[in-house]
Amino acid sequence: MKTRTKRITQHSACTHLFLLVCCYICSAIIALIIYLAGGTDYAYTNLMYLPITLVAVTRGKIHGMIHACVSGLMIGPFMPLNHTLQVTQYPGNWLMRLAIYVMVAFVIGYLADYYKANFEQNLRRERMLQKAQSATLFSLVKLLESRDVTSGAHVERVSSSCKLLAEELQRLPNFQKQVDSAYIENLYEACPLHDIGKVGIPDDILLKPGKLTDEEFEVMKKHTVIGAETLLKIQHKYPGNKFLQMGIALTRSHHEKWDGSGYPDGIAGDAIPLSARIVALTDVYDALRSKRPYKPGYSHEKAVEIIKQERGLHFDPVITDVFLVHGKLFQTLYDQFNEEGEVPLQ
Repeated sequence: MKTRTKRITQHSACTHLFLLVCCYICSAIIALIIYLAGGTDYAYTNLMYLPITLVAVTRGKIHGMIHACVSGLMIGPFMPLNHTLQVTQYPGNWLMRLAIYVMVAFVIGYLADYYKANFEQNLRRERMLQKAQSATLFSLVKLLESRDVTSGAHVERVSSSCKLLAEELQRLPNFQKQVDSAYIENLYEACPLHDIGKVGIPDDILLKPGKLTDEEFEVMKKHTVIGAETLLKIQHKYPGNKFLQMGIALTRSHHEKWDGSGYPDGIAGDAIPLSARIVALTDVYDALRSKRPYKPGYSHEKAVEIIKQERGLHFDPVITDVFLVHGKLFQTLYDQFNEEGEVPLQ
């Protein structure tokens, strides 16, 4: 990261230096044009405002004022008022023009420096907000882990699997407009929130070793709404936050099914947010592979077979196909995160 930042800084410095040199060359060319056009008696002197303004905007008021002085001197004491009539300029004329150039450079450079400082301050605030998001995310996930010890590794595996699946979807023409690097990063960061609503589920249901009764399952299903509504309250303070928008979508809808038989809203097909469709598949795959008090962990082959049977029913068929094509990658990823050393059921 430090090396990359250093390269970006060096590239930016080279770009600014190149632009500065070009502006000085431009001023020299304009001075030549003014001389060949007949002198400073004509309107061509106004062309000098272009490089002066460009330097002031890109390099600030100090460089802008220096460039204004140089440009003013280029068409100052040695530039005739009228080349054809051999009339020289009055010192007061070119000094006044130089002073105007310097004042223009100062004003433009001052405004450029001011807005640049504001922009950099906003960037710092945005970075601080991102750090606060990460800290909040970490705290919420740790809160869930304190109640359900199996959730920690599950969250890490599902997040990494979602990122992997989204990267493969990005290669498909139908997804390239929606799935870009920012989308993938937001998905990876927001994915750990998908089960955060479980903090509102009673322990006797959340930690029950056996199968839930119908009544208990109805209570368990509320975790999607609890999580989404919690994040929605946070979003009211940050209405344009893409991270929270995605977190709300996948938290509420990751138990929806392609055929409309899921919960909590019973939506179907493309009406289900893409992020939730991605999480739905990776979440189920991880649950199938993992050992639970009420079931053993299944092998990769058995989990894939179950997912294949749910293509077009539970899962988006296109996303399912991408998963099946790259199944070995997901198997490797799961095995890397699985530290229990359990023997899966074939």
